[in-house]
Amino acid sequence: MPALITMSVVAFLLFLSPALADNRRRPVAGRLSVVPKIGTDLTIGGKFLNAAIISEAFTVGSVSITASISGDSQDFDDVYHTPIAGGLNLNYGLADHTEVFLGINYLTAEARAFDAATINVTGTFAGTTVSVAAPISGKFDDYHEIGLNIGARHFFNRFGALSPYVSFEGGIKRTDKIELEWSIAGETISDISFYDESWTPNVGLGAGISYEVRDNISVGVETGLHYDFEMNDDDTDWRGGLDYEDVNNAGEKWSMPFVFTIKVKF
Repeated sequence: MPALITMSVVAFLLFLSPALADNRRRPVAGRLSVVPKIGTDLTIGGKFLNAAIISEAFTVGSVSITASISGDSQDFDDVYHTPIAGGLNLNYGLADHTEVFLGINYLTAEARAFDAATINVTGTFAGTTVSVAAPISGKFDDYHEIGLNIGARHFFNRFGALSPYVSFEGGIKRTDKIELEWSIAGETISDISFYDESWTPNVGLGAGISYEVRDNISVGVETGLHYDFEMNDDDTDWRGGLDYEDVNNAGEKWSMPFVFTIKVKF
């Protein structure tokens, strides 16, 4: 679907009035510009939580559990709906084909319920007897992150007003504290610590197309490949279940952003 949207946008831009396709320089050396952007960030790899097994009595928060439990690994898309991504870049032209930028980015996603684990042997959960193969449903807090990145873009001006480009960037992001909720057999454990507030690095490569509709205004689409490093685990509420604590030693993500942009030069 993103590829189809990109092709449609490019086709539309190619059929715009030829009068707009003057051979202008993009960007202009020594000139500032701003680029607001909005879109999404599609997960293509990484784990948000690891697979884990525990066969002993342990405590989650203040609730005791005696059971054999196993859970599969989950990626970001397994536990969250498609995110909304946005941001604002401040650019400075180094040459007629190259610019550097400083960007602030924001991403948010609504949590979705998922099968967090399965009871392998009959046991008790918060004093309630649970049977074999009963699933424990999980749901995280909604996801919120804000980041600051720096990078550079290089443009290939071969199609008049239509300019493809490539970019690279790196930076750091802050992710809000994330807690987990478990539910089974009418019993619920809420506010389970999972990920602490995290400051983590990220890197990315990008590719896009910019179309100059006026001397100082361009529109475009951009995609790429980004990697976010692991988040900070929080084992505060996991006691007596050391085999299960590694479940939150994850939080890394490979993703493909897809955003629409508007560039305004000063």
